[in-house]
Amino acid sequence: MQRTDGLGPPSTPNAYPFGPKDVASVLDAGCVSHPDRVALIDGDRSWTWSALDRAVALVASEIKPGAPTQWALENSAEQVIGVLATLRARGIWLAYRDDDSAIANAAIDEALDGLSNYEPGPLAPAVVMATSGTTGEPKLVVHSQHSLLGPGLVSVELEPPLPDERLGTPLDLGNANIFMLGPLSALLRGSTFVVLPSRFAPTLAADIARYCITRLFAVPALAYDLVESSEVHPEQLASLQRMILGGSGADPDLLRRFSEQFGVRPTLSYGMSEAPTGVVRESLDDPIGSGRGFPLPHVELEIRDPQGQPVPVGVEGEICLRPAQAGTWAHTWTGTLGYLGGPSRTAELFRDGVLHTGDHGRLDHDGALTVTGRLSDLIIRGGTNVDPRALEAAARSVEHVTDAAAIGIDDERLGQIVAVACVAATTESAVLSSMNSEGLAKVSGVPVDMVAVVDQIPRNEMGKVDQSALAAIFKADEHPN
Repeated sequence: MQRTDGLGPPSTPNAYPFGPKDVASVLDAGCVSHPDRVALIDGDRSWTWSALDRAVALVASEIKPGAPTQWALENSAEQVIGVLATLRARGIWLAYRDDDSAIANAAIDEALDGLSNYEPGPLAPAVVMATSGTTGEPKLVVHSQHSLLGPGLVSVELEPPLPDERLGTPLDLGNANIFMLGPLSALLRGSTFVVLPSRFAPTLAADIARYCITRLFAVPALAYDLVESSEVHPEQLASLQRMILGGSGADPDLLRRFSEQFGVRPTLSYGMSEAPTGVVRESLDDPIGSGRGFPLPHVELEIRDPQGQPVPVGVEGEICLRPAQAGTWAHTWTGTLGYLGGPSRTAELFRDGVLHTGDHGRLDHDGALTVTGRLSDLIIRGGTNVDPRALEAAARSVEHVTDAAAIGIDDERLGQIVAVACVAATTESAVLSSMNSEGLAKVSGVPVDMVAVVDQIPRNEMGKVDQSALAAIFKADEHPN
């Protein structure tokens, strides 16, 4: 399977302990056991499992094996059917938008053409997805159909499907991470997926009530909007039994408020496009906002120092992933096949036999992970390391500040200075004064140098702070040093 273009799993994985062997056959079992159960809902339209199977087969008949296919649609049943059809036909789903991929060029086109040379099967390239690109130019990540199944199948073991389960997400179904956590997970769980077209909090709440959504995948920004909207009422979210938040960390106070207001506890997850998507899930046995999570059963975690050596429990370092070595899920996980057109990047990602996430964290004695930040996001001011996550949490505790994001801005004298963008109901000078007078320097070890008051923090579809857009705010003339 390993090729000169650098794509291919580090080793041939074991089959998952249950479920289909690939996405192409994801509807097969349901068409036998419950063909008349509703599988997909979009507005006033619905498809049973057998009707969805026929719709997917019809579209798949028009797609050539190995052909790159893009579905640039709004959230809709057609988006779901198109992606399923592409994977059934053994096509290559290009899960990124032309207007937000900054990586379309002749070399990438040539690399895409090369994907059709793989022998069809569960381990062949099936999807090309863009990383978030929040810290610079995004990379194109390639996954197999085997990889795409992992998150949904693991969820079945961790939280067995409940009767009449309905899963939905208002996030972009053209994003492969969202597709895996939304429609694909619902089908693997034998549940109904409901297309949710709007992220506007009052409309989203009305849709949750209308379709009796029981399981919702969202990002912290959506949880905030639901809590803050005066047009959202608790009874509208009464059907929710599970709300999973991914993409970024969340303020513990927001999580507590959501739980108290709507009667369901949001659960945080951690992951990355290269995994793909979630690999760590918060434990419900921990207090809300603990920031800890346990690895999903198909992966194991290691924390390594800059030299690539494992560190003791409780010591911070880089989070690294490898397949589970024992148990039912042993050696079933592979992660990405690699970066398209980037064999050297792929080799760097998988060096020393583990996947290097680029994120910083520590493991507790019980195996729980606390993510402390992204290595590339660390602010180094005058030789002092500043953790932006800790600084942001402290900034949100300042009066009138409801959201915050910290970043290091290049400085000739200090290397970097500390800049914080805030959503706040006051002036920039007042926020800056309050931050430094209320002891944020004790949190970070350095003062806050710059503050910008903004209408909203720039974030991507998954709720992660867009570092490039954030830096641009402070490069404007109106925010000098």
